[in-house]
Amino acid sequence: MKCAPEIVYHKLSAIYTIKEEDYIAYYVWLKTRNCFKVLVATILSQNSTDKSALKAYLELEKKVGVTPEKLSDADLSDIENALKISGLYKTKAKRLKIISKIILEKYNGLIDNLLNSSNPREELLKFEGIGEKTADVVLLTCRGYEVFPIDTHITRVSKRLGIVPMNAKYELISSTLKELFSAYNLLQLHHLLIAHGRQTCKARKPLCNSCIIKECCEYYSHRDGEARKSNTS
Repeated sequence: MKCAPEIVYHKLSAIYTIKEEDYIAYYVWLKTRNCFKVLVATILSQNSTDKSALKAYLELEKKVGVTPEKLSDADLSDIENALKISGLYKTKAKRLKIISKIILEKYNGLIDNLLNSSNPREELLKFEGIGEKTADVVLLTCRGYEVFPIDTHITRVSKRLGIVPMNAKYELISSTLKELFSAYNLLQLHHLLIAHGRQTCKARKPLCNSCIIKECCEYYSHRDGEARKSNTS
């Protein structure tokens, strides 16, 4: 990366407005302050857009209720019907029911008992259907733990900027961003990088010329250099 971390952070902060409804976990947290609901919302966002996941979450809340007790007791078909707008709804419905039962039985129905354990991330990763990103979203959003969730947008932006090598995996990207931006609000940075990936640093046809941090970017530098070579040849 060609700029200091603070330059990237402040430039992104200046151009992007974080709308809570565009980030389902953040939206649910601000509305409920309930970590179990945030976990459910984050699971629903897997292989789905935040927009459709939020619709599914609201339907689930309306038709079934988003508590360990209600999800555990509900017929699987009722959960599925509420989630149909979201991708992989059958798989998600089954996982939510199983997770709810385990939280009831092992943690007395209180996800806070899990989050207060000595290694909450490790405990979350024991559940089928909860991977690193889902666990980190819950821990960062609800408790402000020093973790950094990585999605496809953040992966793409990080690699193009040159923060990590092109073959970097989740753990390296997460730990590198966490270290580089340790002085800043990690949850806000998480949202800013997603916004940048969605709106500017797109997978196809990135809007490099209008990018606020193009001078920081290794990808832009290489692309611009190739363009200049073509123009002079």
